[in-house]
Amino acid sequence: MNLTLAPGFRSPNPIKFNREDYVTYVDDKLPVEIPQMFGLHPNAEIGYLTNLGETLFTTIMSCSGGTGGGGGSKKDLVAKELLDRFLGMLPAEYIMLDLNIRAKDKTPYVVVCL
Repeated sequence: MNLTLAPGFRSPNPIKFNREDYVTYVDDKLPVEIPQMFGLHPNAEIGYLTNLGETLFTTIMSCSGGTGGGGGSKKDLVAKELLDRFLGMLPAEYIMLDLNIRAKDKTPYVVVCL
């Protein structure tokens, strides 16, 4: 049986492996998922990661207590304290040119983060 699980990765012969060994082999040897593996354009991942980042930051902003109205709840206070603590851990300032120079491997994750 010659099944292809990913481009360039043929399924091993299932007769030579028991189930556990077969699963371990696939987990260890299967290449990293890339958009081309699913017939997508290489830039498809950038759009996905950008949307994921926007959703994450929208969620953080909605938890920061930016809504109007009466007194906040205990959850809002805890979320605000956590957010303030995380913001306090951030470096004061960064220089984009330095970050671009230091980023040697510009994978879609790195491009979205920059």
